[in-house]
Amino acid sequence: MAERRDSVKRLWRRSWQGQARRLALWVPVLIGLGIWLRFDAAPVFAVGACAAVAVLLVVPVLRGHIVWAAVALATGFGAAEVRLHAVSAPVLEQSFRGEVSGRVRVVDASASGSPRLTLDRVTMDGVAPGDVPATVRVSLRKGTAAVPRVGDLATVSAVLAAPRGPAEPGGFDFSRKAYFDRLGAIGYAVGAVEAVRVDDADLPLALRIDRWRGEIAASLRARIGGTEGAIAAALTVGDRSGIPEEARDALRDSGLAHLLAISGLHVGLLGGLVYWAVRLGLALPPGLAERYPVRKVAALCALVSVAVYLVMSGASVATQRAFIMAAVALVAILIDRAAVTLRGLAVAAGIILLARPESLFEAGFQMSFAATAALVAGYDATRGFWRRRAQRSGMVARFVTAILATMMTSVLAGAATAPFAAYHFNRLVIWGLPANLLATPLMGLWIMPCVVLAAVLAPFGLSGIALSALGAGIAVVIGIAETFGGIDGAVEGVVATEPVVLFGVVLGGLWLTIWRGPVRLAGMVPLMAALWWWTADARPDVFIARDAALIAGRSEGGLVWIGRLRAERYAAQTWLRRDGEAKPDTGAAYDRREWSCTKRRCKGWTGDDRRIVYLRRGGIRRGDCTERAILVAPHLTAEGDENCLFLGRETLSGASAITIAFPDGKAPVIRRAQAWPQFR
Repeated sequence: MAERRDSVKRLWRRSWQGQARRLALWVPVLIGLGIWLRFDAAPVFAVGACAAVAVLLVVPVLRGHIVWAAVALATGFGAAEVRLHAVSAPVLEQSFRGEVSGRVRVVDASASGSPRLTLDRVTMDGVAPGDVPATVRVSLRKGTAAVPRVGDLATVSAVLAAPRGPAEPGGFDFSRKAYFDRLGAIGYAVGAVEAVRVDDADLPLALRIDRWRGEIAASLRARIGGTEGAIAAALTVGDRSGIPEEARDALRDSGLAHLLAISGLHVGLLGGLVYWAVRLGLALPPGLAERYPVRKVAALCALVSVAVYLVMSGASVATQRAFIMAAVALVAILIDRAAVTLRGLAVAAGIILLARPESLFEAGFQMSFAATAALVAGYDATRGFWRRRAQRSGMVARFVTAILATMMTSVLAGAATAPFAAYHFNRLVIWGLPANLLATPLMGLWIMPCVVLAAVLAPFGLSGIALSALGAGIAVVIGIAETFGGIDGAVEGVVATEPVVLFGVVLGGLWLTIWRGPVRLAGMVPLMAALWWWTADARPDVFIARDAALIAGRSEGGLVWIGRLRAERYAAQTWLRRDGEAKPDTGAAYDRREWSCTKRRCKGWTGDDRRIVYLRRGGIRRGDCTERAILVAPHLTAEGDENCLFLGRETLSGASAITIAFPDGKAPVIRRAQAWPQFR
């Protein structure tokens, strides 16, 4: 027995030999855990902290490193605290209707296509200066002819309100995003906008660049035309406002929507294109490569090019993230290190998390790092295979190698990002792999070279040919998107789940990626447990929007119905999407409603024969509050003797949404969603 125990111990120790060098890769993970604990103090995060401590205590290679783990955890917690205070700004407490003035900071378009202004240096009639938000966003009337430019001063009569909280507990929280954007009010114009033009010379450099970006976007849309011109503007300066909804849907349904956001793919392609072009150009003159470090010169030129691209694209969060990752890789070349490694990726993640801790919760951050980590780990594990492929000569062998590399890249990136796409967007794209296999090479070999060529030739007035080729390349990508996105069943809906499931997926994925050898297979345990939990997770039975403006229930067949068609449309679509409908149809949900209303009250039924009573006005009648009834009365307070499940003023006030679930044989589970009040 003692010999068996000793052999197990030796096997256990051998499994962890050589893993000590991988410890640094866990630093950004612990920083992220600290951020998570500060922003979302909930049981799932306590579980995460306990799991991290348990790993530190159990795994031999980690013993003795508890101090630095605690330091990393505290660093993340502290960075989150500093960021919260740094972006703190007033948020509109009550709805506002009146005149709003400010400087135009951003000009874009709303989801309906209406022009939209983001204003800073805001003044509002009747609002004390200390209560005025730092920035507000106003959607103008559709068809507004004279839209102000970036940097102009604008005045408009508008209706404004505070940013909304989640449409469902656990759903996307716009109020969180608005908080970090210092956006304190959003709304719509009720009159024409009056603008005072400001000359370029009177603007700070940042606004002059933003105005220049707007002019470039308008020029691309005019010269290339159509959907191709709008997508060209999105690829070059990050302006996606002119892209038709049909094209967005096609790109989204084919898994090519990531091409619209300037992120790691675009920055990587541009940096790689400039790097290899400069390196090849410097290698052509005889003897030059022997006398000068052309590799480092090429890396420096690539770094400058991606920095310029960062500025000209608007420096969105996704682009900042991509720039940092590219910069880490290029600086590694300058200091004679491997360009793309998990260690470099960990450095980039740590920088981003410390600078912008809120990035941890963004789908873009999670998906980009998941894809990159999977690619680095995957190619590292198959290094011998690719080394043998590289030794083969001939055009056919090289072509096959390129095809295999493209397929492996798409498979690894798709598999790594699929759980995050399913969690955040509740959809899985079925034909994403073949669509990306066709479209991604076009981005690298056709579209991005045309973008660079057009930028180089523009000062000489010779960009016409490059722009024509750019439009043709984009048209091919649109055709690919329409082909694959138009296939029946191209998108499958995914039912929403809890954050603890995502935590299990992340923990399992990190374990598989960071450790080496047989030990990494232990990561399959939390991964499989999370996926099982996902499939077993139950959805709510009743949904209530803010102020009970919309109520929905679940029919006998298990589908969600909504009580009103035009009220709280975003909330209704969110409920349907998170219930597994890939393309939410509010009309169909309204047609299957079990709901009827009078001037004073509405009544409806859920699939398990529970009655919903909504009191618009007046008091409770006999029969309203029975044992299997849910009574919603925003204007009443609880009297303490209700027989039903009573939701009155105390429960509904301040909630952006409420859900109710009725587990078999258990008490009802009521969950409230709120805007981000704890940090205001």
